[in-house]
Amino acid sequence: MSDFRYPVWGVASLGLFYSVISLAAPTAAPKGRALLNRREATVGTVAILKSDISRFKKTIPLRAQLDPLFANHELGQKGDRATDAEVVDFLISDALIRQQFPIQDAEVEQEVNAIQNTNRIDREGLKQALKAQGFRYVDYFELMRSGLSKRMLIDRDIRTKVHVSDDDVKSYYESVYKKDPKNSHASSPTVQSYRIQIIGVTTANYKSAQIAHQTIVEAEQALKAGESFESVAKRVSDDPTAPSGGDLGFLTQDEMSPEIFKQIKGLMPQQISKIVGSPSRYFILRLAETKSMAGLEYTKAKETIQNILTAQEFSRQIRLWIERQKQKTTVHYRGQPAVSSQPSI
Repeated sequence: MSDFRYPVWGVASLGLFYSVISLAAPTAAPKGRALLNRREATVGTVAILKSDISRFKKTIPLRAQLDPLFANHELGQKGDRATDAEVVDFLISDALIRQQFPIQDAEVEQEVNAIQNTNRIDREGLKQALKAQGFRYVDYFELMRSGLSKRMLIDRDIRTKVHVSDDDVKSYYESVYKKDPKNSHASSPTVQSYRIQIIGVTTANYKSAQIAHQTIVEAEQALKAGESFESVAKRVSDDPTAPSGGDLGFLTQDEMSPEIFKQIKGLMPQQISKIVGSPSRYFILRLAETKSMAGLEYTKAKETIQNILTAQEFSRQIRLWIERQKQKTTVHYRGQPAVSSQPSI
């Protein structure tokens, strides 16, 4: 699998940065005018405002660049089509993470400086690049802060809980990947793989073809007398595999010569072939073991599926973490009573 640094669920709330204000009731709007920035929810002492929803939607492209998992998140898929309620729930989750893993300005500055050094750009150049895309540096700064909070969450509480087995990958391949129309070419035929050992005698390495043939015959007699294939290979074989006991490793039919496959397919595991070859080279083969391998399409898809399932499991674990935090924190939605599941003392 490719270097999977850390997946992050969700994305930062720029609104939270702008919401560090008094929790007193908003100033009443003048008669005849709509309330423009009402409070949508509170998480502990943090207010989530109507303006945070708008800002969230405006910064989606920037979030997609800074958050490696945002594009796969439900809100990442919906973009600015997400409902206000969905965005509020997202911002609540974001607030819970930032409250548990607070990041100081100095830490964000260090991360931003590292990015500037990597891209060989100074602070003013970074601000201009953001401005050209329609974003403000302060928005970028707060998204970086949120990303650091999530990285801390991942490293401390989530990573060790994520595991994707080979069976998980195979199940996804059969039940999801192959059934996707764009993967209609995918199949998983069983491919047999053979672990082969060889003792080779090359005539050119001997004074005569007769001596070379006599050497391979003596090797066969030693095997029949009970000497291990490995020891005979190390003692007699001039094949490059001799130091490893003649081990060729696992090979499929396509990876071996027709002559070798002809001998191997007639053997049972642990059986040894007769002397085969030509006057220029003689050899004896041993079929050590066999195993079934997934087809080529499965092999190609395996890493992709591993990444998909890993990201999904990270998301699931973080959702569970969010739900646990909601049980410990007072969360208040507009028009509803504050909710906290903390046990009373």
